Amino acid sequence: MCLSSAYTTKNGIDTLICDRVTNVSVDGGKVVLTNLLGMDTVVNGALKSIDLNKNVITIEEK
Repeated sequence: MCLSSAYTTKNGIDTLICDRVTNVSVDGGKVVLTNLLGMDTVVNGALKSIDLNKNVITIEEK
């Protein structure tokens, strides 16, 4: 099973916000990340990139 780690980027600084991400959805100006345990993390921002080879999700935080 390939799970991803999600990071926010703000002012050039990346911060890990969610590990073992299984689902990503976008709702308006929010990105909703769901981890392996079913817990949601909501970030105000926009998807910047998703690298499936490295299992990294990057969100540009507002």
